[in-house]
Amino acid sequence: MTKQHKEQKLSEQIEALSALVKRLEDPSIELEDALTVYESGMKIAEAAQKALEDAEQRIETISNNPEK
Repeated sequence: MTKQHKEQKLSEQIEALSALVKRLEDPSIELEDALTVYESGMKIAEAAQKALEDAEQRIETISNNPEK
């Protein structure tokens, strides 16, 4: 996962994933290009998953300690 993927907002990550899916759905994409796009998508998906997990943890912390 690159620093760039970590710094993207979740909405930007979702948009990027959507664009990558469209590229993968193109029947004219070459195999090597498809693999590169897939790999990039997996890295973005991992970063998005981490962002969601971090948000969930923050919500849990706030819920358990409302005075903070």
